[in-house]
Amino acid sequence: MADGVDFAEPADEPRTHVTLRLIAQDPSVSGDDARILTAHVKVPWSRMEDGPRGARLHVVDYDTATGRYVKHEPLGTDDLFADAADEVLRTDWAFHAQHVYATAARTLATFETALGRRLPWGFRSHQLFLVPHAFAEANAYYSFEDRALLFGYVPPADPTGEAIYTCLSHDVVVHETTHAVLDGLRGRFLEPSLPDQAAFHEGFADIVALLSVFSMRPVIEQALGKPDKSGRIPRSHVTPEALRRNMLARVAEQIGSVLTQGRGALRESALNPPPADWAKRADFLEPHRRGEVLVAIAFDLLIEIWDKRLQALFSRPNGEAVTGKGVTVDRARAAEEGAKAASQLLTMLIRGLDYLPPVEFDFGDLLNAVLLADHEVVPDDDLGYRRLLVDGFARAGIRLPSGRVTDVLESELPPRYLGINFAGLRSDRDEVSRFLWQNARRLDVSTDYYTVIESVLPTQRIGPDGLIVPESVATYVQMADMTAREFTDESGLQLSPAIDPQTPVQLFGGGTLIFDQFGRLKLHIQKRLDDWRRQQLRLDHLARTGRIDAKRRLGFSDGAARGQTFAELHRTERSSGEAW
Repeated sequence: MADGVDFAEPADEPRTHVTLRLIAQDPSVSGDDARILTAHVKVPWSRMEDGPRGARLHVVDYDTATGRYVKHEPLGTDDLFADAADEVLRTDWAFHAQHVYATAARTLATFETALGRRLPWGFRSHQLFLVPHAFAEANAYYSFEDRALLFGYVPPADPTGEAIYTCLSHDVVVHETTHAVLDGLRGRFLEPSLPDQAAFHEGFADIVALLSVFSMRPVIEQALGKPDKSGRIPRSHVTPEALRRNMLARVAEQIGSVLTQGRGALRESALNPPPADWAKRADFLEPHRRGEVLVAIAFDLLIEIWDKRLQALFSRPNGEAVTGKGVTVDRARAAEEGAKAASQLLTMLIRGLDYLPPVEFDFGDLLNAVLLADHEVVPDDDLGYRRLLVDGFARAGIRLPSGRVTDVLESELPPRYLGINFAGLRSDRDEVSRFLWQNARRLDVSTDYYTVIESVLPTQRIGPDGLIVPESVATYVQMADMTAREFTDESGLQLSPAIDPQTPVQLFGGGTLIFDQFGRLKLHIQKRLDDWRRQQLRLDHLARTGRIDAKRRLGFSDGAARGQTFAELHRTERSSGEAW
C-alpha cells in the first residue's frame, strides 16, 4: 500500500508460468536433509479446471484395479505442497496428480521452446490424458488409442508397507511424455522398419529423461556431494571420471530396484558404453538395448560439454581455491554449468528432430539432422560442439550418411516457383504438393509411387546470440504395395527364403523439405523408396523377427494395435532387463 493505492497482484492476473514442487528423480533419492530430493521449477500454466485439466493435458485419476476415481482441484498459483512432508508426497493422490501434470507440461514446453512452435499430438485430440494410477502393475506406457499416458504402481507387499508409484518417478513421466511428443512429430516412426527406428523412440525418450534431471540445478548440487561451510567441494568431484560415475546416470532408479531385485537402475548405459560390435549382435536388436547406444553417446557428450564449461569457470578468479582440503570449487557454480550443459545439449538434439526424414530412420540420420539444424541457428561453431557430436557418434561406429541431403540453394538446377504461392508453402499441404509435383525431376523425386504431403509446419528458432531463424518444415511420404515376387522382379534382389513369394509387402520412402522465411527451398532430406538394398534389409529383418500381421503381410503393421506398441515394449516379464 502506497499513497492509498494497493499494488497487490489481482487474483485473476494473467500468468504464463507457476512455480511448483516436483520430485526431482524419484522418492528413493534423498537430499542433504535426508528428505526426498525435490525441486521448485517453473511450469507452463493456463486456465485450469478440475482434474486438473488444462489446454493440452488432462489428469484422469482412475484406478482400474480398485475402481477408485478422484477428480482433483485445479492447479493454483500457490503450491499447496511447497512444504509438504515426505509421507504426503508419497501417498497423497492430489500431489501425484500435480507431479504428473507439471512434469508432462514442463517436458512438452521443452520441446516447443526448442522447435519454436506449438506441437500437435499424434492423435486427433488436443488433450493428452494422464492417468497416474492406471493399474496395479510395474509398468508405464503411452497409448495412442487411449490418447493417454498410463502409469502403474506396485501395491505394498504387506499391510505395513508402501506402494511404489511410477507416476512419482520424474524420469518415467518424462520418458513417456517424450513418446507422445515424438508420435506427434514423426508418427511414421511406429511403422515396422529396421531396428534403429524403434530403438530411437526408446533411446531418445531416455535421453530427454536423463537430461531433464540434469537440467535441475538442485539435483546436480546434491549429486556432487556435500559442500563445506563456504559452499565448496573438492575439485576431484567434478572431473570427467567423477561425473561419469554420478548417480544421475541412472534412469528410473526406484522402480528399477523393484523389477530387478535390488540391482539398481534399469538402464545404466551411460555408465556402461555399448561394445564395439553392437551393430552385429543379436541382443542389440531389442529396442531398449539398441536405444542404449544413443543414451551412451548423449551422456558422453554431456560430460564433454560440461567439462568444457567447467574449464572456462576454473580459469576465472575464484573459480578454484586452495584450502586445507586441497583445490576446491564452488558447488553451486559447478552445478549451474552442468544444468546449462544439459539444457544446451537437449535443445540441440530436439532441434534436429525437424530435420529427420519422416520414414525409415536410422542413427546416422539423427547425427545428420542435429548438425544441419544446429548450423542453421549457430553458423559458427566456435565452441566446437558439432565436432564433439561427430566424434561421439564415430566412437560408437555411427558416421554421417552420404547422398541423403541436397543443398538446394547450391543446386545446379534450382527449383521453379512459377505459379507457386510463397505464403502457402509455410502452411498449405496442397501448395507444397503442387511445388513438389512441379519440381519432382529437379529434386529427383519419383512420381511412380503414391505420394502424400503429411505435414507443413512453420517454425521460428532463436539462437544463443538472439538470431531468429524462421523456417517452414514440410514432410512427404511415398508408399508402394506389392508382393515379395514383384519386389524381386523390380529390384533384382533376392529376399530371405523364409518369405513366401506371394507375401504382400509394403515399402516406404519420403523426405523433408526445409523452406526459408521467403518460401524458398533450402534443404531436401530424402529417403528414396527405390533404395532397394535398404528395402531388402528391412523386409528380411521383419521376417526374421516375426514382424508380420494377422493377414500374413510384411511392412504393414506389427500385428498388434498401434496404441499397444509401447505397452509391449515396456512389458515387465521380458527377460532383457530393459523394460520399466
